[in-house]
Amino acid sequence: MNSVQFEEKLRALVEESIIRIIKGRLLVVVTGGTIGAETALKELEETIRLNQVNVDVMLSAAASKIHNAEKIKERLKAGNIYLEGSDRLQNLKDYKGVIFAVLSRNTAAKAANLILDSYAAELMIDALMLGIPVIAAKDAADVESSGWSKLGFNWTNANLKGAFAKNLSILQTYGVQICTADTLGDMVEKIIFGQKSPGETRAAGTTCTIRINKNPVTRKDIVPYLNEAQEISIPKSALVTPLAQDLIRDFGLKIIRE
Repeated sequence: MNSVQFEEKLRALVEESIIRIIKGRLLVVVTGGTIGAETALKELEETIRLNQVNVDVMLSAAASKIHNAEKIKERLKAGNIYLEGSDRLQNLKDYKGVIFAVLSRNTAAKAANLILDSYAAELMIDALMLGIPVIAAKDAADVESSGWSKLGFNWTNANLKGAFAKNLSILQTYGVQICTADTLGDMVEKIIFGQKSPGETRAAGTTCTIRINKNPVTRKDIVPYLNEAQEISIPKSALVTPLAQDLIRDFGLKIIRE
């Protein structure tokens, strides 16, 4: 390997090592809602791993009584963890997106009616006012979700159902992206990272091979073809950087060395 090749390989590795910085940080807000919470956390674990993005976590007062903060920090590979009542974020502008996993009835009602006496509701409205994307899994705030029925809450009258639904509808008019816990990862991919998630479709029965004729092959080289190619052809001696290898595995791509 000559000095030019070495410098190119080194530059590619350094480039990937700072992807986390370039992508910015996400703030994950954990409320006291329990319905869909585990599903939402699993979705976020996968999305964070795939995108190699930095994350901080804020637990509401109710969440702190339900969840183990250190375990959530470990699961989401979070840098900082904040607890309502004892910590406040220094600068919300530092975040590329604010993710609620999941939204509770209490937080939904307060934010919808601009009652900002809880930190979770305050963060939601402040993020919207700063133009920061806000995504919320609705399961614990949507009394018509299957989770509530499984707990025996089957007798809610139409007016009460309508009131809860109205809160979610109002939040959507404010700009909150509402989804279910099991689609939270896809929503984050779409809104925050602007790309489709693994397994999102290509035409059935077709095989598309893309040629990338360079060395090393980086994550940036592969991203444009994630939803087009099943096979990627590269030079026989090409180095595939670690983040590129992650994408290849996660999107089920086949590498052909020629």
